Amino acid sequence: MSSADDGDTLPGVPNVQKQDLDAMVEEERVDPREELADVDADTDLGIAMAEDAKRVSRGELSGDEYWNRYDEAAAAEFGDSYRETPNPAIDADDQTISAETADSLGCAVGSMDSVAAESAKSEDSDGGIGAGDEKWGMVIDLQKCVGCDSCTVACKAENRTPPGVSYNVVMEEEHGEFPEVTRTNVPRPCMQCENPPCVQVCPVSATYKMDDGVVNIDYDRCIGCRYCIIACPYGARYFDFGENYDDEIAEAGEVTSPEYGVDRGKREAGKSPVGNVRKCSFCTHRLERGEEPACVETCIGDARNMGDLDDPDSEVAEMADSSRAFQLKENEGTDPNVYYLS
Repeated sequence: MSSADDGDTLPGVPNVQKQDLDAMVEEERVDPREELADVDADTDLGIAMAEDAKRVSRGELSGDEYWNRYDEAAAAEFGDSYRETPNPAIDADDQTISAETADSLGCAVGSMDSVAAESAKSEDSDGGIGAGDEKWGMVIDLQKCVGCDSCTVACKAENRTPPGVSYNVVMEEEHGEFPEVTRTNVPRPCMQCENPPCVQVCPVSATYKMDDGVVNIDYDRCIGCRYCIIACPYGARYFDFGENYDDEIAEAGEVTSPEYGVDRGKREAGKSPVGNVRKCSFCTHRLERGEEPACVETCIGDARNMGDLDDPDSEVAEMADSSRAFQLKENEGTDPNVYYLS
């Protein structure tokens, strides 16, 4: 896929360089120590694992080296939660560890297929445009985004996210001085990375990458350590503290959330996954029904486009391969499935 070079002024976005957009993303990220301050899991271990998980994404460290380095500490910190789940990197295409390393680890030996099989993406899906052969990607045209935040509102309404949890945000920055003022609007969903550090860092395989390119979370596995939050280079993950909008809307906390609408034995069906990390999943439940994500369907400027990146004839693939296309924080090596058009 084509991309703008770091430091180049983006055509169509006056006086804005790609590094400026990356800085806007960085400002959205939480302070690691503040984020982990009230978590039982070891803060220093989490920071070290998160930083090295990003090194794996950048190709500076192998998955084998990563888990040989942290296996003992993870087993000591997380006990059976770690030992009884398959290692997060096994059979995950771009982050595979060797069978020899897998056999030597303190966690169970298995494949990510076994993790995905237990996900909310059920085998009896109706199919639709989510029939299983696609690699979902999103292209966002910055020239068309008007900063209306309709994507943010649509996402919250669709996914019933609680206060403090917003899968789609629109970052904004003004340039120049009155009366010559311009504004840059940068929508930011989850990047659905090809090499996601959030998958690498998760000690219990709660975060995993599906074959269709979507990075998902199994709320029944998640233990709320929040290591993935600080590992995400894009600030696209949130912790569910159990808050709701009951003060504004009667019984708001009782409304079924489509991403957690099936009782898998741990929590009551439809309830908010309190104590878990949450994130955008490209509205997987809508893709399975043959519909676009809520943010794409709602965008009044037609700035968002959704489709199959593996289909060279698809509109999205053509956009992602255009000279205007670029990814955020390309130096992180995450290879996002969200592209932007300058």
